[in-house]
Amino acid sequence: MRIVVPFKSENPKSRLAKILSRKEREEFAKLMLLDLLDVLKSFDYDIKIISPAKIDLDIDVKISIDKRSLDECINDELKNIPVAVIMSDLPLLNEDVLNRFFNTKGDVVIAPGRRGGTNMLLVRRSGFRVSYHYGSFLRHIGIARDLGFDYVVFDSFYASVDMDSEEDLLELMLHGKNKRSATFLKNLGFSVLFEKEPRLIRN
Repeated sequence: MRIVVPFKSENPKSRLAKILSRKEREEFAKLMLLDLLDVLKSFDYDIKIISPAKIDLDIDVKISIDKRSLDECINDELKNIPVAVIMSDLPLLNEDVLNRFFNTKGDVVIAPGRRGGTNMLLVRRSGFRVSYHYGSFLRHIGIARDLGFDYVVFDSFYASVDMDSEEDLLELMLHGKNKRSATFLKNLGFSVLFEKEPRLIRN
């Protein structure tokens, strides 16, 4: 099985622009990718990163520079199955979650994000084509149904938290012990203020 990790290295995570500078967001995105690769290296699978621009990583992993749309890139990868597509902004993933995901039976296994996206996708049957952005989770279920494929929704909190908002960063600070990305935020002065509802602050 191949694992494909889409990654945007230039001006990533624009929704966090109010609290992180472009330089900080680019470093944060890179560290989240490294957090994911730290876990993926525990598995004996071929790993491929797809990025529209060059990435400087201190790790031995295949990187493909591809400026096409995400859908075009992933649909090309799906010509040779099985393929798992894992988004790079999932720093809370751990070996247990991924092991359960890889071993979940089904033609298509879909791990939803908290706002309707598709954070992880495992395709074992030819003919499936992705359609990311704006509610892709439900679209991918619909695509699997239309094809008559057996699909399974993979339920995991850690797989659902992609880093797109302050609330997501709060979850990383609460649950991301020893993660590179969480340490980076702490070094920037971020911390959790425990009130009636915990909230993220930056000193």
